[in-house]
Amino acid sequence: MRKILVCAITLLLLGCFGRIIENRYYQLDYVPTPKEMLSEAVYPYTVRIKDFDVAEVYRRNNIVYRQSPFQLHFYNYEFWAVKPEYMVADVLFRHFEAAKLFSEVRRSVDAEEPDFTVSGTIRALEEYDNQDEWYAHLAMNMHLQENRTKKILWSREWSYRKKVSNFEPIYVVRGLSELLELINNEAIANIDSVMYSISGKPRAAVQIIPAPIEIEELPPPGEIE
Repeated sequence: MRKILVCAITLLLLGCFGRIIENRYYQLDYVPTPKEMLSEAVYPYTVRIKDFDVAEVYRRNNIVYRQSPFQLHFYNYEFWAVKPEYMVADVLFRHFEAAKLFSEVRRSVDAEEPDFTVSGTIRALEEYDNQDEWYAHLAMNMHLQENRTKKILWSREWSYRKKVSNFEPIYVVRGLSELLELINNEAIANIDSVMYSISGKPRAAVQIIPAPIEIEELPPPGEIE
């Protein structure tokens, strides 16, 4: 009986719409490539990249879009392939590995505590529709903690928006990836400065600098008009 019901529903969908709509899955991604590779890590410390916290409304696989600060929408067939809290941290981990600031970069919790931990919160990860224009909007913060003293050595907030060229979610995801690359590059440059002040070692000779992109720096998400 159940098989007959499933077949009937499938035939109804095919008859009414011509085809069944398939889910689409996306991820944030870019390749952090320095102009030249460092032969060894700049600072002889270990760092762990923690999973990010996420504002509750973005703690889902559906891609979020909105047209005002007061009303949110969720795509029915457009999903993140990985939950945002893991996806953003995984990309940052790869960026740290490529930058070679630290002798070891970790994602998992190990028996031996690392020297430092990078953590943060995703405050907005969304498509923002403004009349006839679409934007990728990414707002987040990061912190660098020294684990021995539990002291926060560095902290920074970002809220960037980038106009996308086509009205398709894939272009929003591409824009969000470019914004995340910019943020991660700025974060690593800032952390490099902090580590230099601690260790007194020379600054990194190589920086991973993404291609320039046009962005708008925004106030916190709740204040966007």
